[in-house]
Amino acid sequence: MPIAVFGLNHNTAPIEVRERLFVSEETIPRLVRELQESGVDENIVLSTCNRTEFYFSCKNLDSALDKFYQALSRHFSIEKEWLEKYTYLLTDEDTYRHLFLVASGLDSMVVGEPQILGQVKDAYRLATDCNTSGFFLDKVFHKTFNVAKRIRTETKVGYNPVSISAMAIELAKKIFGELKDKKTLVIGAGEMCEIALRYFKKEGVGDIYITNRTFHNAQKLADETTGIPRPFNDLQDLLEKVDMILSSTGSERPLISRELVSVVMKKRKQKPLFFIDIAVPRDIEPSVNDLENVYLYDIDDLKELSQQHLSDRLAESEKARSIVDEEVKKFSQWLRQLDKNPLISNIYEKVEEIRSRELKKILQKNKNTDDETMKNMDLLTKSIVNKLVHPHVTMIKENGSPAILELMKKLFRLEDDDEQDVDSWHKG
Repeated sequence: MPIAVFGLNHNTAPIEVRERLFVSEETIPRLVRELQESGVDENIVLSTCNRTEFYFSCKNLDSALDKFYQALSRHFSIEKEWLEKYTYLLTDEDTYRHLFLVASGLDSMVVGEPQILGQVKDAYRLATDCNTSGFFLDKVFHKTFNVAKRIRTETKVGYNPVSISAMAIELAKKIFGELKDKKTLVIGAGEMCEIALRYFKKEGVGDIYITNRTFHNAQKLADETTGIPRPFNDLQDLLEKVDMILSSTGSERPLISRELVSVVMKKRKQKPLFFIDIAVPRDIEPSVNDLENVYLYDIDDLKELSQQHLSDRLAESEKARSIVDEEVKKFSQWLRQLDKNPLISNIYEKVEEIRSRELKKILQKNKNTDDETMKNMDLLTKSIVNKLVHPHVTMIKENGSPAILELMKKLFRLEDDDEQDVDSWHKG
Protein backbone atom coordinates (compact mmCIF):
# COMPACT_ATOMS: atom_id res chain seq x y z
CA MET A 1 0.00 0.00 0.00
CA PRO A 2 1.47 3.43 -0.94
CA ILE A 3 2.74 5.56 1.96
CA ALA A 4 3.21 9.32 1.60
CA VAL A 5 3.94 12.52 3.50
CA PHE A 6 2.65 15.96 2.60
CA GLY A 7 3.96 18.94 4.53
CA LEU A 8 6.03 22.06 4.95
CA ASN A 9 8.91 22.98 7.24
CA HIS A 10 11.43 25.68 8.15
CA ASN A 11 13.30 25.03 4.88
CA THR A 12 10.30 25.42 2.57
CA ALA A 13 8.17 28.06 4.28
CA PRO A 14 8.73 31.17 6.46
CA ILE A 15 7.03 31.46 9.83
CA GLU A 16 4.11 33.53 8.52
CA VAL A 17 3.22 30.56 6.31
CA ARG A 18 3.98 27.82 8.85
CA GLU A 19 1.74 29.34 11.47
CA ARG A 20 -1.22 29.19 9.08
CA LEU A 21 -0.86 25.40 8.86
CA PHE A 22 -0.03 24.84 12.53
CA VAL A 23 -2.31 22.24 14.14
CA SER A 24 -2.81 22.35 17.91
CA GLU A 25 -3.04 19.11 19.90
CA GLU A 26 -6.70 19.89 20.64
CA THR A 27 -7.49 20.22 16.91
CA ILE A 28 -5.67 17.09 15.72
CA PRO A 29 -8.47 14.57 16.54
CA ARG A 30 -10.95 16.47 14.38
CA LEU A 31 -8.45 16.94 11.54
CA VAL A 32 -7.31 13.30 11.34
CA ARG A 33 -10.94 12.20 11.15
CA GLU A 34 -11.63 14.73 8.36
CA LEU A 35 -8.64 13.39 6.44
CA GLN A 36 -9.80 9.82 7.04
CA GLU A 37 -13.14 10.72 5.47
CA SER A 38 -11.32 12.16 2.44
CA GLY A 39 -10.36 8.64 1.36
CA VAL A 40 -7.03 7.82 3.01
CA ASP A 41 -6.85 4.56 4.97
CA GLU A 42 -4.47 5.74 7.69
CA ASN A 43 -3.09 9.15 8.66
CA ILE A 44 -0.92 10.80 11.32
CA VAL A 45 -0.43 14.56 11.79
CA LEU A 46 2.88 15.95 13.10
CA SER A 47 2.81 19.67 13.90
CA THR A 48 5.64 21.54 15.66
CA CYS A 49 7.03 25.08 15.61
CA ASN A 50 9.16 24.19 12.57
CA ARG A 51 7.00 21.78 10.57
CA THR A 52 3.50 20.51 9.87
CA GLU A 53 3.41 17.12 8.14
CA PHE A 54 0.65 14.70 7.20
CA TYR A 55 1.70 11.05 6.95
CA PHE A 56 -0.85 8.81 5.26
CA SER A 57 -1.37 5.56 3.40
CA CYS A 58 -4.05 4.58 0.90
CA LYS A 59 -4.67 1.94 -1.74
CA ASN A 60 -4.78 4.42 -4.63
CA LEU A 61 -2.63 7.48 -4.03
CA ASP A 62 -3.56 9.34 -7.22
CA SER A 63 -7.30 9.18 -6.63
CA ALA A 64 -6.99 10.00 -2.91
CA LEU A 65 -4.69 13.02 -3.31
CA ASP A 66 -7.26 15.38 -4.79
CA LYS A 67 -9.77 14.72 -1.99
CA PHE A 68 -6.93 14.96 0.53
CA TYR A 69 -5.95 18.43 -0.76
CA GLN A 70 -9.60 19.49 -0.69
CA ALA A 71 -9.96 18.39 2.94
CA LEU A 72 -6.86 20.39 3.93
CA SER A 73 -8.02 23.44 1.96
CA ARG A 74 -11.37 23.36 3.75
CA HIS A 75 -9.85 22.87 7.19
CA PHE A 76 -7.31 25.70 6.88
CA SER A 77 -9.43 27.92 4.56
CA ILE A 78 -6.63 28.19 2.00
CA GLU A 79 -6.39 27.51 -1.72
CA LYS A 80 -4.85 24.33 -3.09
CA GLU A 81 -2.45 26.42 -5.23
CA TRP A 82 -1.21 28.21 -2.10
CA LEU A 83 -0.65 24.85 -0.42
CA GLU A 84 1.44 23.56 -3.32
CA LYS A 85 3.66 26.67 -3.33
CA TYR A 86 5.29 25.97 0.04
CA THR A 87 4.81 22.24 0.50
CA TYR A 88 6.35 18.93 -0.52
CA LEU A 89 4.90 15.52 -1.28
CA LEU A 90 7.09 12.45 -0.77
CA THR A 91 6.05 8.87 -1.43
CA ASP A 92 7.07 5.37 -0.36
CA GLU A 93 10.83 5.06 0.30
CA ASP A 94 11.29 8.85 0.36
CA THR A 95 8.56 9.06 3.01
CA TYR A 96 10.12 6.82 5.62
CA ARG A 97 13.61 8.10 4.83
CA HIS A 98 12.30 11.59 5.58
CA LEU A 99 10.60 10.44 8.80
CA PHE A 100 13.77 8.66 9.98
CA LEU A 101 15.70 11.94 9.45
CA VAL A 102 13.03 14.02 11.18
CA ALA A 103 12.73 11.82 14.28
CA SER A 104 16.52 11.63 14.63
CA GLY A 105 16.85 15.42 14.66
CA LEU A 106 18.74 15.43 11.34
CA ASP A 107 16.12 17.57 9.58
CA SER A 108 15.70 20.04 12.46
CA MET A 109 16.63 23.72 12.40
CA VAL A 110 19.05 22.84 15.21
CA VAL A 111 20.56 19.49 14.16
CA GLY A 112 20.38 16.89 16.91
CA GLU A 113 17.82 18.74 19.04
CA PRO A 114 16.17 16.23 21.37
CA GLN A 115 12.55 17.45 21.51
CA ILE A 116 11.52 16.25 18.03
CA LEU A 117 11.51 12.51 18.85
CA GLY A 118 9.07 13.12 21.69
CA GLN A 119 6.90 15.20 19.35
CA VAL A 120 6.85 12.39 16.76
CA LYS A 121 5.86 9.92 19.48
CA ASP A 122 3.08 12.27 20.63
CA ALA A 123 1.78 12.53 17.05
CA TYR A 124 1.69 8.74 16.78
CA ARG A 125 -0.04 8.41 20.17
CA LEU A 126 -2.76 10.88 19.15
CA ALA A 127 -3.37 8.99 15.90
CA THR A 128 -3.65 5.65 17.70
CA ASP A 129 -6.06 7.24 20.20
CA CYS A 130 -8.18 8.37 17.23
CA ASN A 131 -7.83 4.99 15.45
CA THR A 132 -6.38 6.60 12.31
CA SER A 133 -3.08 4.71 12.40
CA GLY A 134 -3.23 1.13 11.18
CA PHE A 135 -0.94 -1.68 10.14
CA PHE A 136 1.28 0.24 7.68
CA LEU A 137 1.82 3.48 9.61
CA ASP A 138 2.25 1.48 12.83
CA LYS A 139 5.12 -0.38 11.18
CA VAL A 140 6.66 2.81 9.74
CA PHE A 141 6.53 4.72 13.03
CA HIS A 142 7.77 1.87 15.22
CA LYS A 143 10.65 1.38 12.81
CA THR A 144 11.30 5.13 13.05
CA PHE A 145 11.56 5.00 16.84
CA ASN A 146 14.08 2.16 16.58
CA VAL A 147 16.16 4.05 14.00
CA ALA A 148 16.18 7.22 16.14
CA LYS A 149 17.26 5.18 19.17
CA ARG A 150 20.05 3.54 17.18
CA ILE A 151 21.33 6.92 15.98
CA ARG A 152 21.32 8.32 19.53
CA THR A 153 23.23 5.23 20.71
CA GLU A 154 25.79 4.90 17.90
CA THR A 155 26.53 8.57 17.12
CA LYS A 156 27.08 11.80 19.04
CA VAL A 157 24.62 13.78 16.94
CA GLY A 158 22.53 14.34 20.08
CA TYR A 159 25.51 14.80 22.41
CA ASN A 160 25.32 18.00 24.44
CA PRO A 161 22.05 18.83 22.64
CA VAL A 162 21.16 22.36 21.59
CA SER A 163 17.45 23.16 21.67
CA ILE A 164 15.44 26.04 20.20
CA SER A 165 15.21 27.44 23.74
CA ALA A 166 19.00 27.28 24.11
CA MET A 167 19.40 29.12 20.81
CA ALA A 168 17.01 31.80 22.09
CA ILE A 169 19.21 32.30 25.17
CA GLU A 170 22.29 32.51 22.93
CA LEU A 171 20.52 35.22 20.93
CA ALA A 172 19.75 37.07 24.17
CA LYS A 173 23.45 36.97 25.09
CA LYS A 174 24.35 38.44 21.70
CA ILE A 175 21.87 41.25 22.36
CA PHE A 176 22.87 42.09 25.94
CA GLY A 177 26.39 40.72 26.22
CA GLU A 178 25.84 39.76 29.86
CA LEU A 179 22.49 38.49 31.10
CA LYS A 180 23.33 38.92 34.78
CA ASP A 181 20.84 41.11 36.64
CA LYS A 182 18.61 41.48 33.57
CA LYS A 183 14.93 41.28 34.48
CA THR A 184 13.16 38.72 32.33
CA LEU A 185 9.57 37.73 31.64
CA VAL A 186 8.73 34.25 30.38
CA ILE A 187 5.26 33.89 28.86
CA GLY A 188 4.08 30.27 28.71
CA ALA A 189 4.50 27.17 30.84
CA GLY A 190 5.36 24.41 28.36
CA GLU A 191 8.54 22.45 27.71
CA MET A 192 10.22 25.21 25.66
CA CYS A 193 9.73 27.71 28.50
CA GLU A 194 10.92 25.22 31.11
CA ILE A 195 14.15 24.60 29.16
CA ALA A 196 14.65 28.36 28.64
CA LEU A 197 14.23 29.00 32.37
CA ARG A 198 16.98 26.50 33.18
CA TYR A 199 19.35 28.32 30.82
CA PHE A 200 18.37 31.73 32.23
CA LYS A 201 19.18 30.49 35.74
CA LYS A 202 22.51 29.11 34.53
CA GLU A 203 23.39 32.52 33.06
CA GLY A 204 22.62 34.25 36.38
CA VAL A 205 19.68 36.27 35.08
CA GLY A 206 18.11 38.58 37.69
CA ASP A 207 14.39 38.44 38.50
CA ILE A 208 12.52 35.99 36.28
CA TYR A 209 8.76 36.48 36.11
CA ILE A 210 6.54 33.73 34.74
CA THR A 211 3.04 34.34 33.45
CA ASN A 212 0.54 32.18 31.62
CA ARG A 213 -3.12 32.39 30.66
CA THR A 214 -3.68 29.53 33.13
CA PHE A 215 -2.15 30.89 36.33
CA HIS A 216 -1.94 27.44 37.97
CA ASN A 217 0.52 26.33 35.25
CA ALA A 218 2.65 29.45 35.80
CA GLN A 219 2.72 28.74 39.55
CA LYS A 220 3.71 25.12 38.97
CA LEU A 221 6.58 26.08 36.63
CA ALA A 222 7.70 28.82 39.04
CA ASP A 223 7.85 26.29 41.90
CA GLU A 224 10.04 24.00 39.79
CA THR A 225 12.40 26.75 38.62
CA THR A 226 12.32 29.32 41.46
CA GLY A 227 10.73 31.91 39.16
CA ILE A 228 8.18 34.52 40.23
CA PRO A 229 4.61 33.65 39.11
CA ARG A 230 2.32 36.50 38.08
CA PRO A 231 -1.28 36.47 36.76
CA PHE A 232 -1.68 37.08 33.03
CA ASN A 233 -3.75 40.19 33.84
CA ASP A 234 -0.51 41.77 35.09
CA LEU A 235 1.03 41.57 31.60
CA GLN A 236 1.23 45.33 30.99
CA ASP A 237 2.78 45.96 34.39
CA LEU A 238 5.35 43.22 33.73
CA LEU A 239 6.25 44.60 30.30
CA GLU A 240 6.94 47.97 31.90
CA LYS A 241 9.50 46.60 34.37
CA VAL A 242 11.49 43.89 32.51
CA ASP A 243 14.37 44.09 30.02
CA MET A 244 13.54 41.02 27.96
CA ILE A 245 10.54 38.81 27.16
CA LEU A 246 10.67 35.22 25.95
CA SER A 247 7.30 33.90 24.79
CA SER A 248 6.21 30.40 23.79
CA THR A 249 2.53 29.62 24.33
CA GLY A 250 0.01 27.54 22.42
CA SER A 251 -2.21 30.51 21.60
CA GLU A 252 -3.72 30.58 18.12
CA ARG A 253 -3.73 34.41 18.14
CA PRO A 254 -1.13 37.01 19.20
CA LEU A 255 -1.16 37.79 22.92
CA ILE A 256 0.86 41.01 22.66
CA SER A 257 -0.32 43.71 20.26
CA ARG A 258 1.47 46.71 18.81
CA GLU A 259 -1.04 48.91 20.61
CA LEU A 260 -0.17 47.41 24.01
CA VAL A 261 3.59 47.73 23.46
CA SER A 262 3.16 51.32 22.28
CA VAL A 263 1.49 52.19 25.60
CA VAL A 264 4.17 50.28 27.52
CA MET A 265 7.02 52.13 25.78
CA LYS A 266 5.59 55.50 26.80
CA LYS A 267 5.51 54.33 30.42
CA ARG A 268 9.11 53.05 30.06
CA LYS A 269 10.18 56.42 28.62
CA GLN A 270 11.44 54.59 25.52
CA LYS A 271 13.85 52.36 27.43
CA PRO A 272 14.74 49.51 24.98
CA LEU A 273 12.65 46.35 25.19
CA PHE A 274 13.61 43.01 23.64
CA PHE A 275 11.18 40.27 22.63
CA ILE A 276 12.12 36.71 21.63
CA ASP A 277 9.04 34.96 20.26
CA ILE A 278 9.63 31.23 19.69
CA ALA A 279 5.94 30.34 19.44
CA VAL A 280 4.20 29.08 16.30
CA PRO A 281 1.71 30.63 15.70
CA ARG A 282 3.48 33.76 16.94
CA ASP A 283 2.55 35.29 20.30
CA ILE A 284 3.60 38.82 19.38
CA GLU A 285 2.31 40.91 16.49
CA PRO A 286 5.15 41.35 13.94
CA SER A 287 4.38 45.10 13.64
CA VAL A 288 5.67 45.52 17.22
CA ASN A 289 9.14 45.52 15.63
CA ASP A 290 8.32 48.82 13.88
CA LEU A 291 8.16 50.70 17.20
CA GLU A 292 11.16 52.75 18.27
CA ASN A 293 13.51 51.01 20.73
CA VAL A 294 11.57 47.75 20.44
CA TYR A 295 13.45 44.72 19.11
CA LEU A 296 11.51 41.61 18.15
CA TYR A 297 13.08 38.29 17.12
CA ASP A 298 11.11 35.23 16.04
CA ILE A 299 12.03 31.58 15.57
CA ASP A 300 13.28 32.13 12.00
CA ASP A 301 15.84 34.64 13.30
CA LEU A 302 17.48 31.74 15.13
CA LYS A 303 18.32 30.06 11.82
CA GLU A 304 21.65 31.86 11.35
CA LEU A 305 22.77 30.83 14.84
CA SER A 306 21.73 27.24 14.17
CA GLN A 307 23.97 27.10 11.08
CA GLN A 308 26.99 27.89 13.27
CA HIS A 309 26.23 24.81 15.38
CA LEU A 310 25.73 22.65 12.29
CA SER A 311 29.45 22.62 11.41
CA ASP A 312 30.24 21.26 14.89
CA ARG A 313 27.95 18.28 14.31
CA LEU A 314 28.66 17.68 10.62
CA ALA A 315 30.81 14.53 11.04
CA GLU A 316 28.33 12.90 13.41
CA SER A 317 25.47 13.96 11.16
CA GLU A 318 27.07 12.15 8.20
CA LYS A 319 27.49 9.01 10.30
CA ALA A 320 23.83 9.22 11.33
CA ARG A 321 22.72 9.62 7.71
CA SER A 322 24.63 6.45 6.80
CA ILE A 323 22.61 4.61 9.44
CA VAL A 324 19.42 6.04 7.94
CA ASP A 325 20.45 4.79 4.48
CA GLU A 326 21.11 1.32 5.89
CA GLU A 327 17.77 1.20 7.74
CA VAL A 328 15.86 2.45 4.68
CA LYS A 329 17.26 -0.48 2.65
CA LYS A 330 16.21 -2.97 5.34
CA PHE A 331 12.72 -1.54 5.62
CA SER A 332 12.28 -1.37 1.84
CA GLN A 333 13.23 -5.04 1.64
CA TRP A 334 10.62 -5.92 4.26
CA LEU A 335 7.92 -3.96 2.40
CA ARG A 336 8.85 -5.58 -0.91
CA GLN A 337 8.38 -8.97 0.72
CA LEU A 338 4.84 -7.92 1.64
CA ASP A 339 4.19 -6.77 -1.92
CA LYS A 340 5.35 -10.12 -3.31
CA ASN A 341 2.77 -11.92 -1.25
CA PRO A 342 -0.29 -9.85 -0.27
CA LEU A 343 -1.38 -12.69 1.99
CA ILE A 344 1.37 -11.74 4.46
CA SER A 345 0.17 -8.15 4.75
CA ASN A 346 -3.44 -9.37 4.98
CA ILE A 347 -2.50 -11.61 7.91
CA TYR A 348 -0.66 -8.79 9.70
CA GLU A 349 -3.55 -6.38 9.10
CA LYS A 350 -6.10 -8.88 10.37
CA VAL A 351 -4.30 -9.77 13.59
CA GLU A 352 -3.49 -6.10 14.25
CA GLU A 353 -7.17 -5.25 13.86
CA ILE A 354 -8.09 -7.89 16.43
CA ARG A 355 -5.29 -6.89 18.80
CA SER A 356 -6.17 -3.19 18.79
CA ARG A 357 -9.89 -3.89 19.12
CA GLU A 358 -9.48 -6.24 22.07
CA LEU A 359 -7.00 -3.93 23.78
CA LYS A 360 -9.40 -1.04 23.36
CA LYS A 361 -12.19 -3.08 25.00
CA ILE A 362 -9.99 -3.82 28.01
CA LEU A 363 -8.92 -0.18 28.38
CA GLN A 364 -12.53 1.02 28.15
CA LYS A 365 -13.42 -1.29 31.05
CA ASN A 366 -10.43 -0.03 33.04
CA LYS A 367 -10.58 3.72 32.45
CA ASN A 368 -8.22 4.53 35.34
CA THR A 369 -5.29 2.78 33.67
CA ASP A 370 -2.27 5.12 33.73
CA ASP A 371 -0.33 6.06 30.57
CA GLU A 372 2.72 3.94 31.43
CA THR A 373 0.61 0.81 31.95
CA MET A 374 -1.29 1.47 28.71
CA LYS A 375 2.00 1.83 26.84
CA ASN A 376 3.33 -1.42 28.32
CA MET A 377 0.09 -3.28 27.49
CA ASP A 378 0.30 -2.02 23.91
CA LEU A 379 3.92 -3.17 23.56
CA LEU A 380 3.21 -6.52 25.23
CA THR A 381 0.21 -7.38 23.03
CA LYS A 382 2.13 -6.38 19.88
CA SER A 383 5.03 -8.58 20.92
CA ILE A 384 2.74 -11.56 21.61
CA VAL A 385 0.90 -11.17 18.29
CA ASN A 386 4.14 -10.85 16.30
CA LYS A 387 5.62 -13.96 17.93
CA LEU A 388 2.45 -15.96 17.18
CA VAL A 389 2.27 -14.82 13.56
CA HIS A 390 5.98 -15.03 12.72
CA PRO A 391 6.21 -18.85 12.19
CA HIS A 392 3.26 -18.77 9.78
CA VAL A 393 4.73 -15.87 7.80
CA THR A 394 8.07 -17.71 7.63
CA MET A 395 6.27 -20.78 6.26
CA ILE A 396 4.65 -18.67 3.52
CA LYS A 397 8.02 -17.13 2.58
CA GLU A 398 9.88 -20.45 2.52
CA ASN A 399 7.18 -22.63 1.01
CA GLY A 400 4.55 -20.53 -0.71
CA SER A 401 2.88 -23.45 -2.46
CA PRO A 402 -0.84 -23.15 -3.35
CA ALA A 403 -1.67 -25.70 -0.63
CA ILE A 404 0.17 -23.71 2.06
CA LEU A 405 -1.41 -20.43 0.93
CA GLU A 406 -4.87 -22.00 1.02
CA LEU A 407 -4.19 -23.43 4.48
CA MET A 408 -3.11 -20.03 5.81
CA LYS A 409 -6.19 -18.35 4.35
CA LYS A 410 -8.40 -20.82 6.21
CA LEU A 411 -6.34 -20.62 9.40
CA PHE A 412 -6.60 -16.82 9.54
CA ARG A 413 -10.16 -16.71 8.13
CA LEU A 414 -9.04 -14.73 5.08
CA GLU A 415 -10.97 -16.70 2.47
CA ASP A 416 -14.02 -14.45 2.94
CA ASP A 417 -14.58 -10.83 2.01
CA ASP A 418 -12.25 -8.27 3.59
CA GLU A 419 -15.19 -6.75 5.43
CA GLN A 420 -15.68 -9.92 7.50
CA ASP A 421 -16.20 -9.01 11.15
CA VAL A 422 -13.09 -9.90 13.12
CA ASP A 423 -15.25 -10.92 16.08
CA SER A 424 -16.09 -14.07 14.08
CA TRP A 425 -12.52 -15.17 14.79
CA HIS A 426 -13.48 -15.82 18.37
CA LYS A 427 -16.32 -18.18 17.46
CA GLY A 428 -15.41 -21.80 17.68
